[in-house]
Amino acid sequence: MQSKIITAYAKSALASLRSLLPKFTKSRGTLDEEQAMQIEDYRPGYPRFSALIAAQDSFHLCRRFPNLRARLLLLKQDRLSVLEKELDRIDLEETSVLFLQNSRRDLNAERKSVLIEIDAALMDYDALVERNHRILTYEPANPRDVLSLQNWVKGNPYLARDETAYLAHCKELLSVVDPGDGIVGRLEAWIEDKLIQFYKGPRGVAVCSSRGISRDSHVYIFGSWVMRAARTLVAVFIIALLVAPVAICNSLDSVNARLAVIIMSTILMIATLSGLTKARTIEMLVAGATYATVLTVFVSGTISDGKAQS
Repeated sequence: MQSKIITAYAKSALASLRSLLPKFTKSRGTLDEEQAMQIEDYRPGYPRFSALIAAQDSFHLCRRFPNLRARLLLLKQDRLSVLEKELDRIDLEETSVLFLQNSRRDLNAERKSVLIEIDAALMDYDALVERNHRILTYEPANPRDVLSLQNWVKGNPYLARDETAYLAHCKELLSVVDPGDGIVGRLEAWIEDKLIQFYKGPRGVAVCSSRGISRDSHVYIFGSWVMRAARTLVAVFIIALLVAPVAICNSLDSVNARLAVIIMSTILMIATLSGLTKARTIEMLVAGATYATVLTVFVSGTISDGKAQS
């Protein structure tokens, strides 16, 4: 009896699952349909241009407007200077010393009005300074990304020229996203250039991410595997930079030759940090000193071992 009840419960559970399967399959089909939408599926104009920018994070570029920011900052600063002089004049012309010594009993309406204006002007001034600081600290746009957007706009003339003219202000453009590690970004660009140079297959599918972003034969948007390949090359380079001097010193018997290897390796390390990263001077000094110290200790240890064996 109990087994029959369990069997009946199992059948009812399977029936419930089967009733849910069509809905699940339909929702999956809708999701795949949305994911398969490519850039060219959007209408020409801003919809298609926005789809292109959304397909690549590094394409999120905009102008800083440094000239306008400087103009506004100067005007607000001058307004505060004028108000400051006005307050100084009122204080000098004040006939009642009590008003200057006790703010609670100050009945000078003109001074109170100027102070209110100063407070409002300072709030406006400080807000602009903070906004400028935030905007001006963004990383500049990568010239490679700017050129890519310029080329796409030229090949797809669906937007008004005046509304894409911002791409011509290369020195003012900033990147909304963090560019990340400089050396990895350069290697990514190098790998992409080589793939574009030698790849002869269909564009927008095999060399791009798996879902196919574009059908345009001139559009190349690579997947995250390019970044992984670049990081792998960086890791190999770092390992070689750290391990090669140790192996070379271990194969040399001359102390002078080992010291020469240490010096050259340290110079190469500092040059690598200076040219390929954004390390500060103190960081490069600490890294170089640590690297040279480790190599020196290794050489001293191998020399002591050699003397002990002899």
